[in-house]
Amino acid sequence: MTGIYWLASYPKSGNTWLRLLLQSYLAGGAAVDINAIVLGSHRTHERGQFDEAIGIAAADLTEAEILAWRPAAIRTWMATQPEPVYLKTHELRSPLIGRESLFPADLSLGAIYLVRDPRDVALSLARHLNMSIDEAIAVMGTPDHRMARSRQGLRPCLFDHWGSWSQNVEDWCAPQPFAAHLVRYESLRADPASALAGIVTALALPHDPQAVQRAVAATSIETLRAQEAERGFTEWRDGRGFFGEGRVAAWRDRLTAGQIARIETDHGAAMRRLGYRAVTA
Repeated sequence: MTGIYWLASYPKSGNTWLRLLLQSYLAGGAAVDINAIVLGSHRTHERGQFDEAIGIAAADLTEAEILAWRPAAIRTWMATQPEPVYLKTHELRSPLIGRESLFPADLSLGAIYLVRDPRDVALSLARHLNMSIDEAIAVMGTPDHRMARSRQGLRPCLFDHWGSWSQNVEDWCAPQPFAAHLVRYESLRADPASALAGIVTALALPHDPQAVQRAVAATSIETLRAQEAERGFTEWRDGRGFFGEGRVAAWRDRLTAGQIARIETDHGAAMRRLGYRAVTA
């Protein structure tokens, strides 16, 4: 049986760490090389794959047309895959009202959705996009937000349809078009072994407690940061480094009261649903 397991999250919620954890687990808890991430590395919005699959250059289409054709491109690629695959994504599942989900339900075997406190996401996103925290908060609060939309030059990948942080969360937490196993980043940091065991079960993988413990040890944040410092990280060629502290609740001493209030105003409903307690009225 073939199909797709989605490894989904809003950006800067720990998706790369999740992929490395799973890659190590599937190898029995072996050490991982951050520059050889296989699990989830294929990107469903690669321009070359899209153009070849549908026979039309994405450069000649509008954004709405690209989104409408994306499921067909995924179907064409999956027809060549003999076994289940794991695919990373930061995108919304259902960007087009009245049309098929961006991620075809009949090809989807399941999903892991990793969510992180948006106040911490704002800090990490600002660092990642090399922008101010206020600018990152604005990105997170923009409905239907799309990244890499420039048509001045042809990028290797098409634009990313992130939506706002709340949109992304609500979309992936909905039971339709297929259910996703929700994992809080904070739980993954506090007890990675228990969180990984739940992920393994959700992905219908055999549960090996010893492999879980070895995978957790092999992919500690400290280990990943040390690898990057020594060898660099090919997925991230910015000199500022990709793997940060990964600290939970860093926002408490790094965001201003105004920034906290803005995030909580923008995303209060979704935060309450996920148990992220607001500190402003």
